[in-house]
Amino acid sequence: MIYVSEEDRKRTALAKEAARAFAGMVGLIPMPCISIMPSVLADFEYDDRANIVMAHWQKKLSLTALIKAVVEFRRDLLLVEPSHVTGKQAGNYITLLLCRDGEVQICTGLWLWLQEPGGPIHLVTNPECGDEMRAFMVDRSGIRPLPTLPWSNAEAERLGFWTARRHWELTIGGHYA
Repeated sequence: MIYVSEEDRKRTALAKEAARAFAGMVGLIPMPCISIMPSVLADFEYDDRANIVMAHWQKKLSLTALIKAVVEFRRDLLLVEPSHVTGKQAGNYITLLLCRDGEVQICTGLWLWLQEPGGPIHLVTNPECGDEMRAFMVDRSGIRPLPTLPWSNAEAERLGFWTARRHWELTIGGHYA
């Protein structure tokens, strides 16, 4: 049996708020997942036009079950996960489960990158992890890998991560200095 603490419930609620905020930032209109979808998706929302399931962290969530659901449903899944909780705030990152040709590609620890509020939303692998960086664009038509990174220099890279983080935090409803 998995014990779900008050801290776990708080993290789940913050992740759900962050997932809804992200959906709004990219113009998605998610609806509750319907009964014909795999049961592991029951607590999440789905945008039919973009073919994206918007999921959020839950302690009882099984990555294996999510992978099976993505294969069965043949849709992409965007999972918002809080990295830590301090007060009302949580740092968030995203994991993508991309269904491509019946195979699931998993991209973890993605950060938002945004040139300017209202501009295209990009998800980029964490630049601090040392792996080859990958970038994706997310909008109303779905999730698409990009052939190159969305910035031209180190200053634009830094500013884009900062802009995206602040914009997401404000969209969630935080008050940040």
